[in-house]
Amino acid sequence: MDTINIPEIVVVNGIGVLLMLFLRATWLGGVKKRRAGDILYDLMIFITIAGCIVEAVTFLIDGKIFPGCRAVSYALNAMLFMGTIFVGCFWCLYVDFRLHTSVRRLYSTARFLLIPVAVVFVLAVSSLFGSGLLFSISEDNVYQRGKLVWLSYFFLFCYYAYSLYLSRVSRRSGLHIQFFPVLYFIIPCILGTIFQGLFYGLTMGWTSVAIAMLFIHVQLQSMNAYVDSLSGLYNRRYLDYILSHRRHLGGRFLYGIYIDVNNFKGINDRYGHACGDDAIRAIGGILSDSIPSSGVAIRCAGDEFMVLLATGEEAEARVVMDRIRENARRCSASGDHPFPISLAIGCSRFDTLEGNVEEFLSQMDQQMYSAKADYYQSQGMDRRKK
Repeated sequence: MDTINIPEIVVVNGIGVLLMLFLRATWLGGVKKRRAGDILYDLMIFITIAGCIVEAVTFLIDGKIFPGCRAVSYALNAMLFMGTIFVGCFWCLYVDFRLHTSVRRLYSTARFLLIPVAVVFVLAVSSLFGSGLLFSISEDNVYQRGKLVWLSYFFLFCYYAYSLYLSRVSRRSGLHIQFFPVLYFIIPCILGTIFQGLFYGLTMGWTSVAIAMLFIHVQLQSMNAYVDSLSGLYNRRYLDYILSHRRHLGGRFLYGIYIDVNNFKGINDRYGHACGDDAIRAIGGILSDSIPSSGVAIRCAGDEFMVLLATGEEAEARVVMDRIRENARRCSASGDHPFPISLAIGCSRFDTLEGNVEEFLSQMDQQMYSAKADYYQSQGMDRRKK
């Protein structure tokens, strides 16, 4: 108890709370449609705020005797363990979503990322009933680490390693050129966790998470210049960046799939521009859920989109095109939107070393407009009523 500096603990955790309140006040202000990544980011902010506050309280009451003191200490320390493991889990999910923007992939990834959460939950609950596996509270209300406390640190470091793996894999595909700043989050968190793990009474864990999220916030501001805010996909600026750096891509060939919304003007005219925006968001989700991890989806302009695939095999591109059509059909049949979604699609292969960018884009454009003409002819519509 003599080694614990209570004023330092309160000040440091108070700084962590202030940092998180600042991020919450400046993050996505005024955006009506919140996406999965925004929700995960918010969850990490709220858990970090709660962690800073609860950690300070646990140190303040450690060794203090009052009615129900041990029950309160048990409950608060269990919350800290669960909060820590949830931050690691949500961080991995956030990285995955920022890289692939796919909700379907997110659900699939969450199934195995939640396994460590379940293990820590069982250990925390058992500790509440006196097992002492993660922690225990002595009769004089003093916190003591349990024999399996190392397991929570191990899982946390596994989460950090997995997020680094995700970013490295996406980088190697050659299309995720804008490297997600995973290290800006991992390094402060690891240092804070190690110091707090080695020196009881030194409170660095939750404040290091707050500092890490501040670093991420700063880095994401520059990355957001390459993201279309409506669809959640990369924007035309990112496409131009990739094609201008094509010689640095992972492989020699890539396939491009060009997509245009059939009768998009009709959606705006009949249902209003708000529904037109909903259609753009829906197509963003369709494309994100249709492409492999080696591909990227881009909103070029208006109702025009492109998918780039790090492959030279036409068969792989055709599989993705069929998946896009099928997901568009399912979206229309779901009843979630009052308007149907029909897409005209064209594709072309690009030689990153010798290919001409203008010819590459022109070939896709021609195929797409041929598919669009077939659609309007089948519907008996004037093609000009796009």
